[in-house]
Amino acid sequence: MPRSNQQQQYPEYKLVIAYDFGTTYSGAAYAFTHSTPTEVFDIQKWPHKAGNFFPKVPTLSVYPRRNQQQQTQAPGQATVSEWGHGAKRAMLKPHAAKQNILLSHFKLHLDESLHRPPLENGITPVQAVADYLAALHQHTLKELTRGFAKNYHPDTFRYCLTVPALWSDRAKHMMRQAAIQAGLIAPSDPSDRLVLISEPEAAALYCEETMADQVQLKDNDRIMICDAGGGTVDLIVFQVNFTDNDEESNLDGNSNDGTNSNSVSRKKRQLKEVTKGMGESCGSIFLDDRYHELLEKKIGAHVMSKIQPREMNDLMDQFIDTIKPEFDGVDDHYVTLPRSVQLDDLSSIVDEYDDGCLDDGTIKLSAEELKEHVFDPVIDRVLSLIEHQYQQIPDGQLDFLFLVGGLGSSNYLYQRIQHIFQDTKVNQIVCPAERAALAVVRGAAYYGINPQVVVSRVSRRTYGINAGLPYDDKIDPPSTRVVRPDGSVRCTSRFLPFVKKNDELPVDHCIREQMYVYYGTLKHTDIMLYATENDTIPRYYDEPGVRHVAAISVPIPSMPGVMVGERISYNVRMYFGTTEIRMEADFGTGQKYNVYCDFDAVDNYGS
Repeated sequence: MPRSNQQQQYPEYKLVIAYDFGTTYSGAAYAFTHSTPTEVFDIQKWPHKAGNFFPKVPTLSVYPRRNQQQQTQAPGQATVSEWGHGAKRAMLKPHAAKQNILLSHFKLHLDESLHRPPLENGITPVQAVADYLAALHQHTLKELTRGFAKNYHPDTFRYCLTVPALWSDRAKHMMRQAAIQAGLIAPSDPSDRLVLISEPEAAALYCEETMADQVQLKDNDRIMICDAGGGTVDLIVFQVNFTDNDEESNLDGNSNDGTNSNSVSRKKRQLKEVTKGMGESCGSIFLDDRYHELLEKKIGAHVMSKIQPREMNDLMDQFIDTIKPEFDGVDDHYVTLPRSVQLDDLSSIVDEYDDGCLDDGTIKLSAEELKEHVFDPVIDRVLSLIEHQYQQIPDGQLDFLFLVGGLGSSNYLYQRIQHIFQDTKVNQIVCPAERAALAVVRGAAYYGINPQVVVSRVSRRTYGINAGLPYDDKIDPPSTRVVRPDGSVRCTSRFLPFVKKNDELPVDHCIREQMYVYYGTLKHTDIMLYATENDTIPRYYDEPGVRHVAAISVPIPSMPGVMVGERISYNVRMYFGTTEIRMEADFGTGQKYNVYCDFDAVDNYGS
């Protein structure tokens, strides 16, 4: 997509709105760019939910089912009839399941490595995310107009979206496309009007910003963030550095961009990523799935099949609202069965309940069986992730481990982590009780105010392009040998690395390469970006484990005075160190060709 060097002038950002789009719950927060110190406000009121404070809203959408007359409707054209708490309420109505489709956990469909089945009604993952974000966004804007933010035009709002650390570049691009489709920003807006940040990184900013004084963070302290949410568990390790504050801590290096500066009397903190962030899909919903399987085992599949959707919802809510947050590995729990369950159907398990609880329509789930069948299989995966992340710390120094997210506030998870890691590998384990569920979205708001607080990141992959490098007749396949018009012999399948896996990269780190084409032989030159998670640097772009992840097609401009076949140069620049990657090319004619994670129409990374 061409972009002129002359950037369009936009108003300074007055407000940052952050969205934590989660697998099971989502949150929103905002902050004014000029307030000192930065104060973050949470969206606390949600449609169809009574009360004053609910930190998050369910990530649920209801679509009407297609009837026979709608079978010709194009995929993706269905509209959301309810979302959030309203979606949950709508599905409790009689015959709701026959008339509607309830979409849940659709965030997982952006992670192509999970190979999730297609969504119903032909809805694409990007469309499902966009529809939900649009509803969330409209409600947030409505809430903003109740306060001081109504004095600012929406064009002066900046947005920050959170994404899992484990997501591929393509998945992050799909999230950006969904945000554009949802109307957060326009395709013509500057790309930095919408910034992405990994969820554990956002949580790190929250902990660093709000708890530094409580835990007495010191210069060069290492902190690990374990963000255990609904669908994913993400981890990251940062080193905290204190520098003397100055007037140059603004976002874009000037005083008119709406960025908050810290007080000159306070040391300025910066975060330096120590290890590459990692994660896995082993969050809280996998506890729900295993609990459902345990119930089926206890009362029988034939009994479970007779339970109506509304009753099943109530049955699962007992686990989600009571057992899951309170479980400590010691106390037994009791579950009230729906009235439709006949006790005669449970005669085969009566002997297991000699305390008579079954006669009251209640079954007992012992602490041991909950551990064995529900909690330990998931918690063990979380512990394994923490251990793996710890092993990547070069010198083993880890001062604090912060637990955030819904699953991160689990008493049982805290106990297990404390038993294994306390004093042996980490000095202190901290679970911020206040607003723990909002740690990610509040951290994202801090990041939107000042992205420069993160000064470097570690590359998760090796990135490079396909380039015609010199041919070696002892190594390279004969089929890749070509002779250029200038007589040089080149290999057509060579891989030119730009960034290597585990490289430490300053924010917005730019790598430049001068490339060449022969004028008049091609109308376009195509620059292909490849990536690999292999530990070795590939020689060829088509080696196993190397994936094509993006492309730029750059028209070769008319260049008077240049002869056909003459070698001409052009510049390729790749910008690393942020959550997303930018790549651009130009021939020095004043026209840039820019791609900001343009991963459309290419192979899925990691597929």
